[in-house]
Parts: sequence; C-alpha cells; structure tokens
Amino acid sequence: MRESWKLKDILMIAVTGVLFGVIFLGATYSGGFLSGILTPLGMAQLGYEPFYGIYFMAGAFGGYVLRRPGAAIISEMLAAVIECLLGNYFGPIIILSGFVQGLGIELVLAVFGYKKYDLKTMLIASVCCSVITMGYNLVISGYSTIAPSVLMIMLIVRIISAMLITACFTKYLADRLAKAGVLRGYAVSRGIELQDEEE
Repeated sequence: MRESWKLKDILMIAVTGVLFGVIFLGATYSGGFLSGILTPLGMAQLGYEPFYGIYFMAGAFGGYVLRRPGAAIISEMLAAVIECLLGNYFGPIIILSGFVQGLGIELVLAVFGYKKYDLKTMLIASVCCSVITMGYNLVISGYSTIAPSVLMIMLIVRIISAMLITACFTKYLADRLAKAGVLRGYAVSRGIELQDEEE
C-alpha cells in the first residue's frame, strides 16, 4: 500500500507547477517567434515543435521526483494553469493540453507500476507523450489540415525534443538536485541512494 500524500509532496507539486509555468510561457513566446520566421515557408506550425520537450518537463519532473500516482498529471496541469494566468495567448485551452501532456507521461509510469525510473523508462514516456499529444493536436488544434509529410516532420522533431529535454535533461537535472541534497526526503533521493549502493 502506498503512503498518502504529505505536505512536502504537495509543496513540491506547487513549486514544480509555478517554476515550469513560467518556463512554459517563455517556450510559448519563443515558439511563436520561430513560427513567425517559418511562416513564409509554409511551416508555421513547426515553430513550436522544438519546444515540446520543455512543455512535457513539469509532468516528467513531478513524476520522476515524487514517484507516486497522479504526480505527473497534477504537476503538468498546475504548470499549465500558471502559464495561463501569466498571459499565455492560447487561453484556458492549454489546461486541457496540460492534462493530455501529463497523461502521456503518467501512462508509462503506471505501466511500470511506478517502480522503474531509469533513462529507458523516461525515454519511452517522452515518446509516448509526443505521440499522444500529436493525436490531441490533430483533433483539437486543427493539425488534420496539415500535409502528412509536414506532420511527420513535426512529430519527428517533437519526439527528438522530448527525448533530449523531457527524458535526458529532466532526469539529469533531478538526479543532480537529489545528489546535492536539494530533494532530500523525496522518492528520487531514495532511488539515487539505492542506485549508488548497487554500484
């Protein structure tokens, strides 16, 4: 039986949501800038794809650090809410996007029983999140009108971004913070200690 949520877990979710909400907003405006540059080439939508690895980070970080059911979805949705409140020009729809993005991470962690958090697991989660969110974009964001060849390029860029940023960088960041003692008392720190003992 898993332990109930503690105050420190809730505080971590809150900090994660606020921090990444600000980062998300920066990614959105950066994506808009790149989109504007690509518009004359007919590739405007591609401008946001390199930043999707950043958009998935809140869920990946929350899920990886807390290692309990729901952490990825809650972290991602809270970050989306914060981004919306800060002035994201897409409006409240990004909260639904946050749910879908968090779900993409959460599903893989659930499949592994919230027990495997190695790089392979995080890479699988990042790819799963990329595919699920692309399906969401096809239905909600009008991506179904984009040429299949362009869609394939967009998906490939999204997956690469997610694998590098969502999986590799997020895991590296959390591991470094855990080893520095910043995340002492959280599941990620216990995982790092067990890993060091095995080595």
